[in-house]
Amino acid sequence: MKRIGNRARELFMEMLVGALMFVLLLSLAFFTIILSRENYLAKTYPLEVVFDDVMGLRDGDNVVIRGMTVGKVKKLELQSDGVHITATLQRPLRLKEDYTIRVVSTSVLGGRYLQVDEGTAAAQLPADAALRGETPRDLMVLAADVVADFKDITAKIRAGEGTLGKLVMDDTLYNDARDFMAQLKQSTGEDGMLVKLEQTAVNLEEITARINKGEGTLGKLVNEDGLYTETMATLSDARKTLDDIRETSPLVTFTSILFGAL
Repeated sequence: MKRIGNRARELFMEMLVGALMFVLLLSLAFFTIILSRENYLAKTYPLEVVFDDVMGLRDGDNVVIRGMTVGKVKKLELQSDGVHITATLQRPLRLKEDYTIRVVSTSVLGGRYLQVDEGTAAAQLPADAALRGETPRDLMVLAADVVADFKDITAKIRAGEGTLGKLVMDDTLYNDARDFMAQLKQSTGEDGMLVKLEQTAVNLEEITARINKGEGTLGKLVNEDGLYTETMATLSDARKTLDDIRETSPLVTFTSILFGAL
């Protein structure tokens, strides 16, 4: 009896440990699903794209449309015509004829995602059309190209090639500028252009001061209303004289004809 009791106790402990492990595994699976933010019960839509080079894209990387994550990369397979990428999306794609699909770097240090641009053309792509992705450019490769180009430019400048090279390496422009400034300084000395410009400015100031005071003919024209009044009166008299001539011209014409006949 004692042996049967010990056996039952061991069996109970084994069942308790098994149940505890089952609960732990279930909790681990639950939190894994929650943290991965994937809904395995939701409907998904497949996407297959062929690339010449995927630049380090891996399983589990995001698929992004308009800056929003809409799926995950599930499989990459190397075939004769390129790298076939299979992804699952949370929504169906409506690709146009000008669509683009590319691999984008998240940073210089690493990380990739698949970016899909559905396009803006009027014509929609058939659902069974084979999709082709653009060949990606690595940021490090681009940086290396920029450095190489900059190295070539600096080498040409050092050799005195081109306009910038001549400006940097040739002293002719500097010497010409120095001679020009020396000549300009000499021409604007005590007996040069600067003195004449200063004298002209003084003369202009004196003339404008006299005009403001009403001195001289121009000063009177600017500051007095007499000439304007006289001019307007003269014009008025001239207009009246023209009107009188216009009114008396028929009488003069008739008198000249009458005396001419006699």
